[in-house]
Amino acid sequence: MRFSDRMLGGVLIAFALAVGIYSQTFPDIPGQQYGAAAFPTAIAVALGGCGLILFARGLLGPREPLITLTEWTRVPGALLAALVTILAVVAYILLARPVGFVPVMAAILAVLLVLLRVPWWQTAIFAVGTTLVIDFVFRSVLLVPLPLGIMPRLPW
Repeated sequence: MRFSDRMLGGVLIAFALAVGIYSQTFPDIPGQQYGAAAFPTAIAVALGGCGLILFARGLLGPREPLITLTEWTRVPGALLAALVTILAVVAYILLARPVGFVPVMAAILAVLLVLLRVPWWQTAIFAVGTTLVIDFVFRSVLLVPLPLGIMPRLPW
């Protein structure tokens, strides 16, 4: 599947506007000339510039369809795999805070591994093991708090 420059440019411009507008709600840092919105706003400006270049390139170049199906989209199950991956990201966004990182990530990894036809016993080991390693690294090494949800805090 290939997206035209016009479509990608339009999506980037819309995303840049959303990031730029939302970042303006971030609080100022006391005693600083810039606040928490400075970096996201700079990223939004860069994304918007890239989006404008892509969009203009798509308008000035030869007309092509917004979406073109390529060879991989004809493989059985390929579009389903792409859809499940997108749904997994949306599920994490919606469920991580109320349910917790560990159960949500373990379930998502299990679903993705089953989709890849990994044997069930390897799926269980990899999904749980990888989730616990990620949780340990983020909480203990990087000191990034992950949502606990219904889970009690793990010993690390």
